[in-house]
Amino acid sequence: MLVKEKYSMISLKIKNLNRITKFILVCIYFFSSSALSDENQIIKSIEKEWNQTQTLAGKFLQRSGDDSVVSGDFFIEKPYKSRFIYHNQSQNIITSKYFINFVDDESHLLERYPIINQPIYKLFSEDIYFNNIFEIKSINQNQAETIIELFTKDNTDSNAIKITLTFHSSGYLLKKWEIVDALGQSTYLEFTNIRKNISIDQNLFNFKEKVEY
Repeated sequence: MLVKEKYSMISLKIKNLNRITKFILVCIYFFSSSALSDENQIIKSIEKEWNQTQTLAGKFLQRSGDDSVVSGDFFIEKPYKSRFIYHNQSQNIITSKYFINFVDDESHLLERYPIINQPIYKLFSEDIYFNNIFEIKSINQNQAETIIELFTKDNTDSNAIKITLTFHSSGYLLKKWEIVDALGQSTYLEFTNIRKNISIDQNLFNFKEKVEY
């Protein structure tokens, strides 16, 4: 009789344990689903804001891997056009559909590199859908900032480029970006005084081709 009572008590404890386990699993599923839903909504809100933005202009602060800091003015017009004018520098940057172009102060082309495989090419396209072109590693949001960590999807693990985008949590306007290449070299830009969907002088995106002698 004593053995049976012990067996019944053990069975009851197992049943109670199973109930607790099920409850914990349900809670985990509920909160995981809720968090995933929140993250999807954040991504959709950022995509909507970015895709409704055709032009941006303002000031930038750039920090490179060697901790050097430079500043300047920027102008972006989608798709693919941008100009970064550096203060106290002899080179500026103009992007086009196929190239990142380095020009001098008089807009003469100095050198160029293909842009198609660069993250900036994807960011400056007409419309962007993060899940199609990036692996989303994490999304963190507080009252001031929303930070998204991404990896390029079309690279192998050894060549993956990491991109961290920071947006204002109110309105999801772009605030910062940091791009870390496969060699671990980082380029960090912070954007201020931003004006959105303004008219931009198209001459800013023009440059004079290099003359071969």
